[in-house]
Amino acid sequence: MFVLLTLTVCAQAAPPTGETIATQGIPDKGVSACMACHGADGSGIAGSGFPRIAGLPAPHIVRQLQLYAEGKRQHPLMLPIANGLDDAERKAIARYYAAMPVPAASGPAPDEATARVAQNLAMWGDWRDRHLPACGQCHGRDGNGIGDAFPGIAGQHADYLKSQLLAWRDGKRGEDPLGMMASVAAQLTESEIDALATWYAAQPSGPAQAAMDAQLRPAQAVTVSDEEVHGGDMPHHGPVASSPAPDDAGYFQPPPRWSYPAGPLGDAVRLGEEVFERTNTHPESGRFVGNDQTCGNCHIDAGRLANSAPLWAAYVAYPAYRTKNDKVNTYIERIQGCFKYSMNAQASAAGGPPAADSDTIVALEAYSYWLATAAPTGDQLMPGRGYRKLAASEQPPDAERGKQVYAAKCAICHGANGQGVIGTDRETVFPPLWGAGAYNWGAGMHRIKTAAAFIKHNMPLGLGNSLTDQQAWDVALFMNSHERPQDPRFNGTLEETAQRFHASEDSLYGKPGLDGKPLGSNPAKR
Repeated sequence: MFVLLTLTVCAQAAPPTGETIATQGIPDKGVSACMACHGADGSGIAGSGFPRIAGLPAPHIVRQLQLYAEGKRQHPLMLPIANGLDDAERKAIARYYAAMPVPAASGPAPDEATARVAQNLAMWGDWRDRHLPACGQCHGRDGNGIGDAFPGIAGQHADYLKSQLLAWRDGKRGEDPLGMMASVAAQLTESEIDALATWYAAQPSGPAQAAMDAQLRPAQAVTVSDEEVHGGDMPHHGPVASSPAPDDAGYFQPPPRWSYPAGPLGDAVRLGEEVFERTNTHPESGRFVGNDQTCGNCHIDAGRLANSAPLWAAYVAYPAYRTKNDKVNTYIERIQGCFKYSMNAQASAAGGPPAADSDTIVALEAYSYWLATAAPTGDQLMPGRGYRKLAASEQPPDAERGKQVYAAKCAICHGANGQGVIGTDRETVFPPLWGAGAYNWGAGMHRIKTAAAFIKHNMPLGLGNSLTDQQAWDVALFMNSHERPQDPRFNGTLEETAQRFHASEDSLYGKPGLDGKPLGSNPAKR
């Protein structure tokens, strides 16, 4: 009898499963069945404000339930449900819905004009005018989310997406990481919010990279003829087009997106743009990359953004003498140098940078040439070239302070251990900042002043200039106090390499790292 009573008590005390909560609720705790609003398949109800939750990351669902319980998210139905669930029950329901298949897209395809507005914001953002990052940078190129902090939005109901963007814009939501969404939503117009909501609702949810890529680079992209580019006097070498008027800040304006040249040159330009953004995974360039970096990691807005080392300013500045290798470099050699140092090509499948006449180099050169259309050839001092210099810090940079800045402002994207976020097919979502996947000890970003300037004006993503100068210096020091791949110029001894190529306070190579060992003495390897 005692054993039977014990078993009965235990059975009664057993916590409800996620499926039980979803389908039946917990009546004695005032918790309604989730399926009443979110559907039996977790697809939600379009037009009623109930979102799709099937397939969302379990930690994300748990976090939202906590926010409702704390009153940081507002909804009259969700508040009593979230308050009625304990931690174990929240995790159970989150695991249940996370394991569900992701339903199909929830909305009809938008018209062409709406799609173009949304595509530009989804893939490129608006860096030049509003410093807006692309939606896909955080939510994935295919809109299906990245990690636990950035949920999938492809296939989500348009009315729900719109309501949440408006909530962030109007200050009714503020719990997003670092305030990123509030900053983005505040800068979107009403028509852009409508376009994004409509377009994302129609996108395939789940693994659909190829389908998304096809839509982001549509076949109907605008092209221009040789006559429009060159004036028509000669088949391929007409008079130089007049330079477009500078933007409001006085910077050169590259050609508009989608206005690719016609014919084979246009094909090369498009390939160059693809390679630039997906360098380590693109079929053409991936074999020359020995880490998890892309060109776009350091050259924001696909090489277009002023003061973020834009390609239009670099292309016209070569040939030029470089102290880095003590010779006059062509632009092609400059690109090869990026593969050698920033991409750590020595560890790649090819064992080194691409050849000068390779399709990879030709495409990147064509892309740069196109971005520099009508720029002043030979101008090595174009406004916006490189990164804005950062004034010296009031206090010497400090790695311990930098560690705290990194944990608060950087780790959500780049990982607690600087490992970055690597998606499907080795796609780099957020680049590694140290370790085997990072740039090597010869890359420009290993210099403290370069990293600090880049961080100050561009990071956190979409929140540039939100860090103080001191924070930028401190976190740059912390970031570059970790091991990374060896300098390709290493000649056999750490001391001689450090003396010849790193004799500057700006480089930590050969100096003690966070563990006290000389940096470069145990370089990171795959």
